[in-house]
Amino acid sequence: MMKPRNTHRINQAPCRCILAIAMMLAMPSILLAHDGPHQGDAETDNESRTWTVGDSGAHLHGTFVATFGDQVQLRSDDNRLITLKMDRLNAADRAWVTNRLGAIKTLNQPRQLRLVIQNTPNNNALHSKGGAKLVPSIREHFQPFSDSLKLRWDDDYLYVGSSGMPDHLMMIGIRSWQQQVPIPQQYFGQNAWRIPLNPVPAKQPMSTRNDFLRGAIALAVNGVPIFNPLNNRGDDALLFGELDQYGGHCGRADDYHYHIAPVHLEKTTGKGQPIAYALDGYPIFGYQDETSNDFAPLDSLGGHKDASGKYHYHATKTYPYLNGGFYGEVTKRGGQVDPQPRAEPIRPDLRPMRDATITDFTQPTPGSYRLVYEVGGKQGSVSYTLADDGSAEFTFVGTNGRETSQKYPPRNRQRDGPPPRNDGPQERAPRRPPPPPRDGPEAGNR
Repeated sequence: MMKPRNTHRINQAPCRCILAIAMMLAMPSILLAHDGPHQGDAETDNESRTWTVGDSGAHLHGTFVATFGDQVQLRSDDNRLITLKMDRLNAADRAWVTNRLGAIKTLNQPRQLRLVIQNTPNNNALHSKGGAKLVPSIREHFQPFSDSLKLRWDDDYLYVGSSGMPDHLMMIGIRSWQQQVPIPQQYFGQNAWRIPLNPVPAKQPMSTRNDFLRGAIALAVNGVPIFNPLNNRGDDALLFGELDQYGGHCGRADDYHYHIAPVHLEKTTGKGQPIAYALDGYPIFGYQDETSNDFAPLDSLGGHKDASGKYHYHATKTYPYLNGGFYGEVTKRGGQVDPQPRAEPIRPDLRPMRDATITDFTQPTPGSYRLVYEVGGKQGSVSYTLADDGSAEFTFVGTNGRETSQKYPPRNRQRDGPPPRNDGPQERAPRRPPPPPRDGPEAGNR
């Protein structure tokens, strides 16, 4: 019996082509895949895609092979054939299969044999026209920041590679500080952010109020993740003085992120352009113009449909500040959207510094940073330098003038394979040097 995976080689041998034609005519209920390479730039194209099994939340990595009635057959990256009932896949994957089958049927009209005969080794027919790659329209919204991003795409996602570091000032104005500082992250390759290109409205939209308190819920178009406006204690991070003048701060992995809509990006993107994308694939725009002719109230998720019926979110000046939930389908696992990139810490997380206000943050030289804070009118600082090997050296000057230094080894990056999940119990991190000593009022309580 013909193996579906070998259909793309039939045109190279006439006798095999005749055999394949005969067998396809004998099995009209089976639709075979023409699964060419995914589109993209800046990184290597990959034929594999991620499939989500809706009833368990598990993920499979592999290529689409065929459908058999109500079943779908996939070939995993380790070359195993896996057969599932179609309804076990989530809605986005089922929609992808439906679209692919429609494309296959179109290519087989008016002659059913057209797909088999016209295959070429590079398999670009479904993805290009006249040799030009099809570019997803949402890519242009990230283009103003393309110098610092790596963008690639396939049929389902736009992948955004980023260090998570914006080009604006950070940390200044924070009044509730957990002694974390901005360090570039490795949101690249398999650890890149992914935005659905074909978002699917959820049957039961989920709210972010008192939920999704871990990880990101959206991605700004400059590649900086956006977390729930409520911190991991359920408090409004903006009202508690935890954010800088741009609505951001650093998490326990020294990862910079926003907690409110980054409306300041409109200075670069222009009015009326998305400033972020929720992780369900729907865009987030700036503040509404209440005097506009097309003004319409927002729903409980902070969004609405435009005149053409397309759903989107808007920034607001009060809670929820951006998307208050997910109109589109997402997978929740461990209290966050899954899968998503993971930040890797260099040093242990520290306790909050009571009564500290951050007054300055600079980058004196490439790879070196200095943060200045005040406590009770006295000044302290944290200076740090990141080495090419991934290690970091910190110098702390307390408000009493005491100086200490600490060097941290490179973080434990997983260079190969998918990034670890952000759900459930995490593996214990390797032992690292102890945190710097604290003095006086700096030893605050959580």
